[in-house]
Amino acid sequence: MGPHPARGVSAAEGLHKRRRLPPVRNAEAERFVREVWAAFQREGIPGVLALAAEDAYWAPHSAHARRFRTTAEYRAQVEQLSDAGERVEAAGAGLWSHEDVVVVRGRMRIRKGGGVVEDTRMYWLFGVRGEQLTWVASSPDLAGLLREFGYDDPVLAREAFIALHRDAGL
Repeated sequence: MGPHPARGVSAAEGLHKRRRLPPVRNAEAERFVREVWAAFQREGIPGVLALAAEDAYWAPHSAHARRFRTTAEYRAQVEQLSDAGERVEAAGAGLWSHEDVVVVRGRMRIRKGGGVVEDTRMYWLFGVRGEQLTWVASSPDLAGLLREFGYDDPVLAREAFIALHRDAGL
């Protein structure tokens, strides 16, 4: 069997060749995540909690691999850490989206008792449905975040990394 005239690949090759679509930016989700980021800058994590669905999934780096299945569960953790004097700061430097996911690149600092407990580069992944967060996770590992969300394509992770470090200002 010869190549398909329009594509230059045989039918057999076409069956096995992996098809990739380019990232599909979501301007509305990006706009919403900019609002989420502004709420964080004004009010801290409680400002973000107010914009999340009650059944949102939370996997924050600051929770040391702990996962939270509801916003109420994560809210209780945030209140406990806040009462213990822990404060999370974040600075965003880039933004990228694909379908219902928006990723922010930046830096996170955790302070407690007047000192810095952690200061590291960070990626925040936001799953967005309408005007609500459905998934919030953070990690220094961009590819790992995308995999955990269900995007296990290394090409997509590479494209996200390049976009987040090139021209995708927050």
